[in-house]
Amino acid sequence: MTSALLSRGHLALRIGLFGVLLTLIVAGCSSVHYVYPTNVQGFILPPGCPSGSAPADSSQLNACLNGLEFDTIPSMGDEQRLMVRDSTPSGPRCHGDTLFACTYGPLAKIEPVKGAELYSDSALSQGRIIARMYLRAGETEDYPKLGLVPGDTTYWWVRTSPDTSAFIHRAASESDLVSTMRGLERTMHDPGSFQQGFASWVWDEEDEKANGACGSSCCRP
Repeated sequence: MTSALLSRGHLALRIGLFGVLLTLIVAGCSSVHYVYPTNVQGFILPPGCPSGSAPADSSQLNACLNGLEFDTIPSMGDEQRLMVRDSTPSGPRCHGDTLFACTYGPLAKIEPVKGAELYSDSALSQGRIIARMYLRAGETEDYPKLGLVPGDTTYWWVRTSPDTSAFIHRAASESDLVSTMRGLERTMHDPGSFQQGFASWVWDEEDEKANGACGSSCCRP
């Protein structure tokens, strides 16, 4: 009898210790999401950053960049030569579309906003920057469809009401901005699907596109 009671006591102790260990593990796992800083712009725009429209001048752009950090870890972003589709040259024809020639263009880098996966629906309906992109040093060719020019950084701004993309960089005057406006395609996912922001280049048979986290959705121009 004593042995049985002792065994039950040992079992209860082991269950208790296991419960404490499990609690610590769960608590530790729950904090993994905050390895990157929480992006407060998921809810509140900084003063001076317009709501409902892309920044129109350098002052507004600087305000919209206030508090944002960009993830420079290579696996969170992407780097590759962007495809150029052209209907005039005699180069190799595009896969599945013989009316166009496809060639390799400039080498470009894209980096997501840390916490882009935290943007709320209301924040995205106002408009938010989700990534930055730039051509690598030594590149001399523009990439107009995404607003990329040598020696400058382009910011990808999205708004979901209505679905809109703007690729924004500073003009030569530094005070004015150049915006390349495009549409926006969203693929919806369950809330919490992403644990951190990401951005990549995507070739979809019709055009070179960017792909990035915008809240719980994937956004493409």
